Amino acid sequence: MTPFLSIATLFLSVAVVVIATLQWRVARNKLRLDLFDRRYKVYEATVRFVRVSVQDFAHLDQHLSAFNDETSNAEFLFDTDVVNFLEQIRQRAQNNDGIWFSDPDRITATTKTFAPYLGFPNIKI
Repeated sequence: MTPFLSIATLFLSVAVVVIATLQWRVARNKLRLDLFDRRYKVYEATVRFVRVSVQDFAHLDQHLSAFNDETSNAEFLFDTDVVNFLEQIRQRAQNNDGIWFSDPDRITATTKTFAPYLGFPNIKI
């Protein structure tokens, strides 16, 4: 009977390790998904602000206020490259730099800046 208990104990230990590993993977993937969702909202707000700035430059202050609200948590979600990019956008808006916003490559530059943080399989945690 002792060998049976030893085998049962070993089997139970292995099962516990497998379940713990699976729970860890689920928790990590949930974190990645939550992080992706929060980062994508900041990206959407940035693209929206850049587009709206070109279309409705007369009301830039109102759009800037909404942009600031929607991106206020960016420093907790991104590295300094994105945070500095968002600050550059704020500065350009405050300086009423319509030429900078009207550059057709501005959306492409925005997407390239955010790209390392929005690829779900390789998301940086």
